[in-house]
Parts: sequence; structure tokens; C-alpha cells
Amino acid sequence: MKRNIYNFIALFALILTLASCARDWQDPDTSIASQNISIATLITNRQAYASAGVSLIGKVWDLQTGTVHSGAKEGEEKTYTTFILADRAGTGIDVYAPGEVDIQEGDFVRVVGIYRKEFQRTGDYFLNVVDAVRIEEWSPGLGYWIREFEFD
Repeated sequence: MKRNIYNFIALFALILTLASCARDWQDPDTSIASQNISIATLITNRQAYASAGVSLIGKVWDLQTGTVHSGAKEGEEKTYTTFILADRAGTGIDVYAPGEVDIQEGDFVRVVGIYRKEFQRTGDYFLNVVDAVRIEEWSPGLGYWIREFEFD
């Protein structure tokens, strides 16, 4: 009888342990550790966020889709989307996303990606862009609209 009780306790502990380990699976290509920051904070602290995961919210401007030739096979092209993500003050950051993204100009979105601050020898010396891993729809709440209509 005592042995059955110990077996029951062990089985119950095993079930609790396995249940606590179960969670929703996330695709590693679309899930990264990121910080929720404002676009203005990112722009003013570029060195601190270089190659870091960031989560930004804003409005989509200058939406463009293009193709680039892939080096893998001749004639194969990869599609990409670029746009400027701007906050309510007009401060913007360039966003690059592989493939076609289902957004429109003027949409409010949350972009989760990796901020790249790369040195270039010509033109603008630093290429500041967010490589988007995930783009989600975002709807501004009442607080956003109250701040939008404040007077200086």
C-alpha cells in the first residue's frame, strides 16, 4: 500500500513538472528578445542600441517594394519592402523587411527587429536601419490621440 502511494506521488510530480514545461511554440525566425523604446530614444542613442533587438511603434510612410537579384540561382529574385516608421513628432527610422508586407501607407504598426548601425565609406557615413523580423498591426489608444492634439 505504501508503495502505491509513493508511485502515485511520483507520477503526480512528473505530470506537474511536464505541465509546467509546456508553453506555446514560437518560431525562432520571428521571435527575438527586444526592448520597447521610442524612435526618438533610438535615434539619440544609436551606439547603445547597435545590433540590439528593438520594438518600435509608429506610422508607415514612404512604403516601397522592390526586388534584388539573388546570387543562388540565375534569374531568381528576392522581394523586399522598405518604409519609414515615424512617431507623432515626425522623427523617423528606415525599416527593411524581407518579402512583401501586408501594410498600407499611413498604417500604425509595431515593428520588432534588429537595429543596424553600419559604417559606409561614401554618402551618409552611417546606415541606420531596422531589419524587421515581425510587423504587427497596432492601434493607438485614447492617450495617443490626446497627446497628438496637445498645443505647444
